[in-house]
Amino acid sequence: MKILVTGGAGFIGCNFIHYMKSAHPSYEIICMDSLTYASRIDALSDIMNDYNFRFYKVDITDRVSVFEVFEKEKPDIVVNFAAESHVDRSIDDPDIFLRTNFLGTGVVLDASFKHRVKRFHQISTDEVYGDLPLDMPELSFTESSALRPSSPYSASKASADLLVL
Repeated sequence: MKILVTGGAGFIGCNFIHYMKSAHPSYEIICMDSLTYASRIDALSDIMNDYNFRFYKVDITDRVSVFEVFEKEKPDIVVNFAAESHVDRSIDDPDIFLRTNFLGTGVVLDASFKHRVKRFHQISTDEVYGDLPLDMPELSFTESSALRPSSPYSASKASADLLVL
């Protein structure tokens, strides 16, 4: 089994990679990450030279590079963690959120379709459902709740989720 993980040098992505390597030591893990402010390449240093792990510094909006990785690696599964995050940053610079979270997801989806990936996992955020009042702790969201994003970050993630659907 060969799994391609986007955003694998981020906090959740690198923990997922370590979990998968521990739980499924025979799997090949391919990591693509653009190494932005939210990445920690040192979190992967202990596996960087493993025979069944490969790292590519690639921005998921770079169609040519993404397709080259897919052509070379031919993954069975894609797990898309790659995203710009943090609501406050999205208010200051919404363009990068739309570019990475929506358009980048589209690039990875296109490559997945072209290379007949068996399974695509889109990693989302609870932010796509909006905000809950703090004075009503009994309220909660479910996966069937309506999408009500309230920031460029959550709107870009909700848009990516809809694209994947």
